[in-house]
Amino acid sequence: MGDDKVKESTAEVFATVTEVNALFHSLEDMLVTRFEAIDGKFGVVVEKFAAIDGRFGALEKNLAEMDAKFERRFEAIDGRFRVLEKNLAEMDARNGVQFATLEQMIVELDTKTEGRFDLVEQQFKSQELRIEHFVTSANNKLMVLLLVIAGSVIAGLLYGG
Repeated sequence: MGDDKVKESTAEVFATVTEVNALFHSLEDMLVTRFEAIDGKFGVVVEKFAAIDGRFGALEKNLAEMDAKFERRFEAIDGRFRVLEKNLAEMDARNGVQFATLEQMIVELDTKTEGRFDLVEQQFKSQELRIEHFVTSANNKLMVLLLVIAGSVIAGLLYGG
């Protein structure tokens, strides 16, 4: 194993190390330039995100202001509904007594007048029967009168002719 090793002089090794070191420095310089360009682009991206974050902050502030404004409006509307509900409850209480009294009065009036309407209805039926009797009687009298007149006319024609 020891025979196949290549032996180089110290100068050659030093030159190779210097060359490799120069390549590393060249690569390092090239990478530094590229990393600085990437870092610059990241800086721009970070600035854009900061601007977007600022916009979101402004939006959050506007939304908070709108929320507070609408919250006040909803509270005012809720207050109005509470007043309206209170007024309706008072009206129900006030009118409930009046309607109960009115219903009681209607029931009493209905009870009082129920018998009277029955009497009036009986009187109308009685009057209808009387009228019907008078009409029938008048028809009968007219029929008899018509027969008497017709008989007289026929008798006059028979005796006169």
